[in-house]
Amino acid sequence: MIVDSHAHVFSPEVVARPETYRERDGWFALLNPGPRPRLATADDLTGEMARSGVDVSVAVGFGWRDQALCVEQNDALIAAGRSSGGKIVPFCTVQPRAGAAAAREVERCAAAGCRGVGELYPDGQAFTVDDLADVGPLLEVCRALQLPILIHASEPVGHSYRGKGGTTPERLYGLLRLAADVPLILAHGGGGFAFYELMPEVAALTEQVYYDTAAAAYLYRPAAVARLHDLAPGRVLFGSDYRLLSQRRMLRYVREAGLPPEAAAAVLGGNAARLLGLPAA
Repeated sequence: MIVDSHAHVFSPEVVARPETYRERDGWFALLNPGPRPRLATADDLTGEMARSGVDVSVAVGFGWRDQALCVEQNDALIAAGRSSGGKIVPFCTVQPRAGAAAAREVERCAAAGCRGVGELYPDGQAFTVDDLADVGPLLEVCRALQLPILIHASEPVGHSYRGKGGTTPERLYGLLRLAADVPLILAHGGGGFAFYELMPEVAALTEQVYYDTAAAAYLYRPAAVARLHDLAPGRVLFGSDYRLLSQRRMLRYVREAGLPPEAAAAVLGGNAARLLGLPAA
């Protein structure tokens, strides 16, 4: 089974009128410029899955700064999951600084079928990832429900891109120290965080830390996937970052890493299926 653990889906309204949402959210405007930004509906995603041979996709939202926008788009993600026949597994997004309101929204979405929270953007949503005042209520509800949180991660050096932000390993280490027993998915290879798992005090915090490959083809040679697997076996997830990159391109990228068949199968779907409690193919 192939599981794309990181594919972005928007409501048809966002796809049809992105300029309206640019006016409402500056980070969305930064990441989605031009007259035809790379935005996908649930129907676009299922079409891509059929072409690419992907069995299940985790539909993640956008980290809107306004909690009301998060709720609006969560409804679209929930509807996508319900109408997909199991092909789409929805995550929800919240504004962590909304506190109790964010926690209630996570509970509502979990009851409606969401299997996780994210993708969250600390820079775009203006919250401090390693500040308990900002993330405490979110961590508490995700700990209680055992829902993973998918969070944007970035490298302190190297490739520069629109929306890279500053959620680097140092800040992520602070989050891990707050997030005991909360599953975390660090996007885009985790910004290099996996290397620090070679330190015993870091490794002690990473039993439930996962790394996805979303958009990694923009950042690293395919060998990076093999190195991630070496550092965090059983905790590397295939992610495309669709529609930024096609699922087909990212599948080729992961397969070019040269992993042994059993390890490749785990990265391409087995690890995500176990994390999310998906039925075996």
